Amino acid sequence: MARRCFPGLVLVCCLLFTAGSCLSSNRGAVKGKVTVNSEPLQEGQLSFVPLDPSLGPSAGAAIINGEYKIDTAKGPPAGEYRVQINAFRKTGKKTWDGMGDEQAPAGKKAFVEEVEAFIPPKYNTDSELRATIKAGEVNVYDFDMKIAAKK
Repeated sequence: MARRCFPGLVLVCCLLFTAGSCLSSNRGAVKGKVTVNSEPLQEGQLSFVPLDPSLGPSAGAAIINGEYKIDTAKGPPAGEYRVQINAFRKTGKKTWDGMGDEQAPAGKKAFVEEVEAFIPPKYNTDSELRATIKAGEVNVYDFDMKIAAKK
């Protein structure tokens, strides 16, 4: 009888070990607020770019009404990160959408609102923002960007 139970016991132990390792994660959840001159950034994109390339690809989230959130399942692995923030705003101008005949008269073309990136490079491509992500925790990082008014 003991011989017949042994293979089943080994199988159960292997399944429990595998399930236990799948449940543990080296990732951390991240949430916070993003403001521009102390006002919530209405829309944008935030990315955590690993300083150590071996940590894998970046993790990111949409910024909506000045807040962002990344759950643990999609969060960045524990480590050091450069934080990049991007956002666009309307310029007040209309521009041709690039569809259809370029030679068509203006009345026959479709126009869309022109937008421009307005976050300075020190907050995105040349970001000075840093975050340390801890596994298994909800890491909270708020960012207040100081941006000069548009001239």
